[in-house]
Amino acid sequence: MKTPELISFKLAQKIIIREKKKLFQESKIKLMEAHNAVVSRTITSPINLPLQNTAGLDGYIVSDKNLNKVSISNKLLNAGHSYKRLNPNLAYKINTGGIIPHNFKNFISLENAKVEGKNLLVQYSKISNKDIKKKGEDLKKNKILIKKNEKIDFIKIALLSSVGITNLWVYKTLRVAVVSSGNELIKSGKKIKDHQIYDSNKYQIIHFLEKFNIKAHDLGVLKDDEIKVDKFYKKNQSKFDIIISSGGSSFSSKDYISSFLSQNTDLLFKYVRIQPGRPVIFSKLKFNYYFSLPGNPLAVFTNLFFLVSLFIDPSRKDNSSITKSYQSGFSENKKSNITKFYRVKLSKNLLYTHNSKGSAKLISLSEADGLAFAPEGIDKIKKGEKISFIEF
Repeated sequence: MKTPELISFKLAQKIIIREKKKLFQESKIKLMEAHNAVVSRTITSPINLPLQNTAGLDGYIVSDKNLNKVSISNKLLNAGHSYKRLNPNLAYKINTGGIIPHNFKNFISLENAKVEGKNLLVQYSKISNKDIKKKGEDLKKNKILIKKNEKIDFIKIALLSSVGITNLWVYKTLRVAVVSSGNELIKSGKKIKDHQIYDSNKYQIIHFLEKFNIKAHDLGVLKDDEIKVDKFYKKNQSKFDIIISSGGSSFSSKDYISSFLSQNTDLLFKYVRIQPGRPVIFSKLKFNYYFSLPGNPLAVFTNLFFLVSLFIDPSRKDNSSITKSYQSGFSENKKSNITKFYRVKLSKNLLYTHNSKGSAKLISLSEADGLAFAPEGIDKIKKGEKISFIEF
């Protein structure tokens, strides 16, 4: 099969969505290990909450609301206990959360109750059955708690714990290796020379991955050496589900990562008609996948946000779920055969380009509110027209 080269952004997304179906595998884990995991099966409640009718406030319960005076039992009904064989001719004091027996359907809150000695005077009391928390009022049995492909956060962990769920099916944590490429790169913190730059891409990629169900591994910096690149991939390709590299993805004779992937893996696509970020490669070998991203930081971000995250997020079917629409506050001509991304600021529901010249400006990315983008087929953005926008 011929490798798709310089394909449309739309086709790149379709290929990624097709392949992601083969990426995720299930495992059963303990609830307390599930934070940030993604549910692989819809979870429903196995019980009602509350399990029985309970007192919403401290008060008294009586069997017959037509009695004028009822003796109060010495027995106090507390939460966490089930009481049987209660005398229907007596009133019982009950604490918040206490289970209300089936034949005691009348509740009187403490503030509405009138007590004389050891008797409850019902006629002076206001029956307040609205203060009885009904069985299943908070949560009914079989109600959906978490849908398939939803991520688990601390609130969902508390919710599942409240209905007694201790184990659940999730997608296995993806093992992702991250590596940078280039002789000019050095680690942050070291003394820099005129011909060097600090490696920011790897930090960007690793911390971007943190919000997904991923265990990221920093594999350092690859020098521009064909033999070292070859050894690196052959050593690591079976250890990880995905290897993400930055740099060395273009078409010069020194782009050894591009050459290695082209010769040794099955290319799913090579380069996408986007600006910035065109020289991106997506390939696989058996069950392992590879993303080779460009070297400049904004191109890395664009590919991470729109292509890589689409692949590693099982809950995302496309990019439309994260896309908004606002009026453009700027006008610009563009090539009709590319999808172009713009760093923008949002002000009074209008989008304005922000420091948009030059694709390696991290400062403009950090100051922007998001990316606006115009798809293929459009050769001009007109001020006042709607434009797609994704907020950071």
